[in-house]
Amino acid sequence: MKQQTAPTAATDLFAESYKLSPKQREVLDVLQSFPDGARAIDVAKKLDLHVNTARGHLEELVAKEAIRVVTASAKGRGRPSLIFQTRVPDNRAVAREYITLIELMANMLGDVDDDAIKNPELRAKAQAIGKQWAHVMGIDHAEVEELDQALSPLITRLREMGFDPAETPEENSVALHSCPFVVNDKRPSSFVCAIHAGFIQESLGTNNKIQLELKPLNAPGTCKVHVLNQ
Repeated sequence: MKQQTAPTAATDLFAESYKLSPKQREVLDVLQSFPDGARAIDVAKKLDLHVNTARGHLEELVAKEAIRVVTASAKGRGRPSLIFQTRVPDNRAVAREYITLIELMANMLGDVDDDAIKNPELRAKAQAIGKQWAHVMGIDHAEVEELDQALSPLITRLREMGFDPAETPEENSVALHSCPFVVNDKRPSSFVCAIHAGFIQESLGTNNKIQLELKPLNAPGTCKVHVLNQ
């Protein structure tokens, strides 16, 4: 029996996964404004291009598998229209969907609110999840002696994850100016913050001399990762 393969990973469909020229990206962005897809002439009108030029760019995107083409049902005489549909997801919609899911799972797992996370058992559970998350993400636990050596890969990882980190040496800390779990100015649950605390601490391993502690909302609009000792 032939083994069933999984569908394509959604992250493989993000626009960043394709090597697109500026014009191809522009055409793709316009096509994404048509939820049900569009004809070449529709895209051409939006971009003020000749229809053949627009069709050429669309066919390039089809070849890159960034979009698909389907045949519309014929209405009356004439050839049926070709409809171009993007395969690229909306990154913001994907982020909102999974942030909402994770928050729901966290709340169901711990049945927590801002006060409940003060429970040592719940906090330990959340931090254990964060530590396991660090392992699954393949965090390198190489021994380091210098603070810069320890913080540099962590800051890079946090930037990639959407935390907008900035080192503040005078305070011996890293400020986090953004959070991927903030939606519509609503802060994440304390359980999720504790998960991040476990993730950040585990990112340096257990044998390093440097220890880190996450302080959520340490200042207005900012969370901070404090260096406890080194």
